[in-house]
Amino acid sequence: MSHDDLRILLAALAWWGATMVALMEGAGLVITIVVALGWLLFCTYLLRRHFGKGRLILYWAPTLVVMAISAILASGVTAAHDHLARQGLLTELVRGQAVVTVRGTVQSYPNPAGDRVLLTMAVDEVEGRGQVSDSHSSIMLVGNEHLLDLHLQETIDVLVRLEPADKGSRTIAWATVLRDPIVVQEADPISRWIAARADLLNQHLEGEVPQVRGLVPGLAIGDDSRIPDEHGEALAEVNLTHLTAVSGAHVSMICAIVLTLIGRRNRVLAVAGCAFVLGVLILATGAQPSVMRAGVMGAVVLVGVGLRKPSSALPALGISIVVLLAFEPTLALAFGFILSAVSTGAIILWTHKVTVILAPVLSVPLANLLAVPIVAHLACAPIILLLSDTASLWSAVANALVAPVVPAGTVFALLGLLCAPVPMLGTVLAWSAARCVSWIDIVAGELSTWPGSGLPGELVMAFYGAVLLVAWLISKNRRSVVWIAALGLGVAGTRLIPSSVPHWDIVQCDVGQGAATLFRHEGRTFLVDTGSAGEGLAGCLTEAKAEVDILILTHIHDDHAGELEMVINEGTTEVWVGPGISEKLPPMVGVTVREFKAGDTKDGVEILWPLDEQVCTTSSCENDQSMVIRVDVGRRLVVPGDLESGAQSQLAKRDVSADIVLVPHHGSPNQDPGFAEAVDAELALLSYGENTYGHPAASTIDLYARFGDILRTEDGHIYLAIER
Repeated sequence: MSHDDLRILLAALAWWGATMVALMEGAGLVITIVVALGWLLFCTYLLRRHFGKGRLILYWAPTLVVMAISAILASGVTAAHDHLARQGLLTELVRGQAVVTVRGTVQSYPNPAGDRVLLTMAVDEVEGRGQVSDSHSSIMLVGNEHLLDLHLQETIDVLVRLEPADKGSRTIAWATVLRDPIVVQEADPISRWIAARADLLNQHLEGEVPQVRGLVPGLAIGDDSRIPDEHGEALAEVNLTHLTAVSGAHVSMICAIVLTLIGRRNRVLAVAGCAFVLGVLILATGAQPSVMRAGVMGAVVLVGVGLRKPSSALPALGISIVVLLAFEPTLALAFGFILSAVSTGAIILWTHKVTVILAPVLSVPLANLLAVPIVAHLACAPIILLLSDTASLWSAVANALVAPVVPAGTVFALLGLLCAPVPMLGTVLAWSAARCVSWIDIVAGELSTWPGSGLPGELVMAFYGAVLLVAWLISKNRRSVVWIAALGLGVAGTRLIPSSVPHWDIVQCDVGQGAATLFRHEGRTFLVDTGSAGEGLAGCLTEAKAEVDILILTHIHDDHAGELEMVINEGTTEVWVGPGISEKLPPMVGVTVREFKAGDTKDGVEILWPLDEQVCTTSSCENDQSMVIRVDVGRRLVVPGDLESGAQSQLAKRDVSADIVLVPHHGSPNQDPGFAEAVDAELALLSYGENTYGHPAASTIDLYARFGDILRTEDGHIYLAIER
């Protein structure tokens, strides 16, 4: 890498860093830092020159000047974008959390998240509080399954309630949809063309399992909206989600196909053909951060090809970063863009070096296969840790196992999309793509359950670093050190790698003197209560490898709702509570809160209690207002919260029969025998910890033991797998 190449890359990094600071703290801080650092360097140069040691600074001076100019320009561009985005009526309405009508363009594929669907919309016009104004901002629509019917680049009208988004977000507001969107203008011809073929491709895949139907369009155009949640979790567990984000690999393969068809002799036509396909790909993927970066980088390389000048990947990466952030500064904080740019840079710089280190140990072909995923994982791991606390030791192996089928699967998926209307050919191509992605699904599903998945991310980083260290020592023939390092790594592995997570349908978490019950139903994970803050729920969720889709709060005492904020921060977007409870919850942006009472049923979950809202002034009254649920997960489970004997007695007059019951109120002595008899459960769960209340009471244990077995959380988390 030449110094000029490095200068371009450093200037791009300066632009990127300045953009991030300007987004979070304002352009003034960037300029202040640049001026202060410039003055400090100048003074240092004068001092070192006085002592005859100023040549190094003089050598780097042009690069430092370029970086300073880049940072100042980035701060100015970001400030201009921010000023434009905050003009007009929309910003004022967002601050006031108003209900408004917005008109704009669909910018992303729908993203299902539990019961909700998320979709990015570029707002052209907003109407609210008797005023109408143009807008140049984007919002995140939060709605129901009707958003799944929308297509990229369609213009829609929709009534929403606005809430401010986080600072630096690509969207300025969360917009909860209050009325189904109305399409007022069709998408552009290219987007309609892509959407029509995507629908036909989906029809060709109707006979496939749901995860395959979701993965094929993900591999083709980055549309992962149809991938079932549990399979999406498996992909994420072993770091394969990048396969459904169109990026540099897709761009390379598409350009290779175009160049093969056109030939390299007609340079102008070949470059024009590749440029056209890149433009269509960006439109087809909704301008995702990764494909925008890859598309611009590809365009820079194509210009070099057209001008018959040698091109370097690092300068192309640097120029693509500057161009993209100049047009869309908020990309600087978008994880998709960050991961794409960081992994690309790391692969360019270190893949060959890692291959050289691994080759003496693993052989050249295997080293070539593993080097890219190892480098990408190590480079991206610190960023991924911000998104997830866990990772897998098998991520590099998973990427290596799917590497042979990804190019073929991508080509088949793309050709299957393009040729979807062609009789027989479209079906054959779709079937071929499905066979490739079936292998990806098998690898993700299998390796995500192996011991070594779900580990702390820091440990996985350390493991890969240790592997490279051992390989480097072997390449240097330092065998004594190698054996010591390998032995240490093996001992650490046996201590730190947990056993396989058991299959489960129900988990009663050990959260001390509290309650937290997990169950899986109809493809979703439910959590009933959270236990007290810091009492072990996070460890239970990690050990069970559970990502909560819906949180049910029986009531909001601390020992049942103490970890509400943690669960929401982990991505749960829907909370169920009893009547009148929603107004007592803290504000939660982007979270849907639903109230239920006895007689309601939602997603197969029955609400048995309470009958209606009641104003309570005592803790006992609040206990008796606990929401009681029953669900059939192969066996019927009843979770009654902290109901005391009076409410239990009333509820016993209804149908409350079940196979498994969580003993009310942590086994307190205040129990109604009629309720236990009406439930008639063959298995009772007791959730409690050290306490001064005398829980569980001996009389309560004797009562429930009359009907079946009792399991207690004092022995740890309770995993139940239902035989079917």
